[in-house]
Amino acid sequence: MTGSVNLKPNGAHKRTVTPFFRLWQRHRILTSAFVAAMALALFFAGRTIFFVAYWSDPVRQDLPPAPWMTIGYVAHSWHVPVENLARGLDLPPPPKDGPRPSLERLAKQRGQSFEAFKAEIEASLADLRRQGLTK
Repeated sequence: MTGSVNLKPNGAHKRTVTPFFRLWQRHRILTSAFVAAMALALFFAGRTIFFVAYWSDPVRQDLPPAPWMTIGYVAHSWHVPVENLARGLDLPPPPKDGPRPSLERLAKQRGQSFEAFKAEIEASLADLRRQGLTK
């Protein structure tokens, strides 16, 4: 016969839940602020873990420029400062907030094909690497 399982309630849930409800009854605003702060902390911790895992994946390193990418995405993939890459392509630095145009849209704005723009990007990336301007 195997060991028996103790199915008798031991009141552990009361020892953990009851103090929280007592705190809630006495300090609703403080408890709400604490719960909100913990939710924000968990959100930003999860977001950080996601981005670290996403950009640490070797598949995302040194990706060839694609039409859907932005200048920032390419710079991040190649570990070069986005400002230097934009300057090398005679573009203004991408905005911190707001829409960031895709490489395809930038090529159309410059009046050239995506393939010609891609060649410029690759030449600029090689030049930045040669200069040692990496993050």
